[in-house]
Amino acid sequence: MSLAILLFSSCGEKKDSLTNDSKEKPFITEELLDEIEAEQKPVTEKLKKLTPLSSTDMDAWMPVKLGDLNRVTYKTNALPTSFTYVTIARFKNSNPNIKLDITILDGAGRMGSVAITPFLDLERITRETSTDGGFQRTVTKNGKVYFQKYSKEDDTYILQFTVNDRFMVIIETRNMTEEALWEYTSQFHFKSLPSI
Repeated sequence: MSLAILLFSSCGEKKDSLTNDSKEKPFITEELLDEIEAEQKPVTEKLKKLTPLSSTDMDAWMPVKLGDLNRVTYKTNALPTSFTYVTIARFKNSNPNIKLDITILDGAGRMGSVAITPFLDLERITRETSTDGGFQRTVTKNGKVYFQKYSKEDDTYILQFTVNDRFMVIIETRNMTEEALWEYTSQFHFKSLPSI
């Protein structure tokens, strides 16, 4: 997955209600990104000095099983040309229509810190919408902010969040309930990932 696609697919555009102009202006502006970058600078400066998690460490962390789901694909350093450390895995069970994908971006290092910066403030780069075809919203559980998106057309949930001010996580499920999404998400041991 491209990081740019992940960012902009979850954010969209916002209508300018102050004018009669039918043009839409971007929801995420350069000014907003500059503001977030300035606010998160203490975190990103620490991240720049860190070395991304090794493949060996990620191998030890990534589960091979989540309840009745088995890991069927797994790749560390999945986007080497992006100069960021990204891990992807897919979990399935005996039903071929059910799947869970997880993508983890390590914000360590120079490029990782740049890539993760906007996601450190999910509430400001996302907006809530609801249509007959689905919804997107910000959810806070146990003090943690999640961005959740649902598409009725392909019965897909997407959950985005950060862990320890260092990792951006995206979990996507297909043909699962919302309850199953949260249950499987809780089975990953995110707290054991290193922090800054």
